[in-house]
Amino acid sequence: MARHAYLILAHKNFGQLRKLIEMLDHERNDIYVHVDAKAVGFRPDEWAGATRRSRLVFLPDRIHVSWGGVSIMRSELALLKRAIADGEHDYYHLLSGLDLPIKTQNEIHAFFDARRGTEFINLWEFKKSTRTRFSYFTVFPEGEGRFSTRIVNHIFKGLQMAVGYRINRGVDFRFGSQWFSITDALARYTVEHEGWLEKVFRHTSTCDEIFLPTLVAASPFADRLLVPTPVSNQKEVNLANMRFIDWTRGESIRHPWVFRASDLPLLESVEHLWARKFDETVDSEIIDILYKKLKQD
Repeated sequence: MARHAYLILAHKNFGQLRKLIEMLDHERNDIYVHVDAKAVGFRPDEWAGATRRSRLVFLPDRIHVSWGGVSIMRSELALLKRAIADGEHDYYHLLSGLDLPIKTQNEIHAFFDARRGTEFINLWEFKKSTRTRFSYFTVFPEGEGRFSTRIVNHIFKGLQMAVGYRINRGVDFRFGSQWFSITDALARYTVEHEGWLEKVFRHTSTCDEIFLPTLVAASPFADRLLVPTPVSNQKEVNLANMRFIDWTRGESIRHPWVFRASDLPLLESVEHLWARKFDETVDSEIIDILYKKLKQD
């Protein structure tokens, strides 16, 4: 029977995270969680018994994760390596701790059983500004989320543009959503290329949306994408990675809409398997509704 590995990046809202994990608790699933090293209030010993059917693993070596930092790529690779070490999984699904399934686990498993070998990555066309992320040396790769270091990064990039200096010449970069569902073969291929990824991206910014699409584009897996053509508008909803993310109502260009209880009919109407994002400090009711509806007894 095919097994699935859920890879979760978490940094806050641990009551909500527990509900997510309990919703994923299924005999065909293994669950791997990386908790940001700077997260407050997380204690691994408090999670005993959180699952009854799934293997639940919290990565012991926690990385200090920064918004837009190379640390995100490194956290994802750490999750992939840990899951692969436990044996083959048909699929590896990357989620945030602020995501939730919107279909039952049986429905999710049936979906992937019918599409074995397909890779689920959402590709976007480049914006002009996106290319500066990887074309110029970033002084503070973990600093895009802070005003002072972001200014230094932008000034230094401007100087490089002025003199025509560039890094990563010859790499055919691609752009897409951070969130994916990939096969065991692609997961292992990605881990095998960790050295190359580190060399290319360690002095870039916001590479979490670039490293995997770039790696896949130059690999045999490019022909296995469910939707191989990039979309021109990131707000366009499609099924490429089966995650429903509403950018049309986001509170900023960096963050998608946080779903509320009033969004339940919308969430029930789409074909996607998971949705993001949810936040118990904004609206806990929608989380409770989906938890009661989809948690396996």
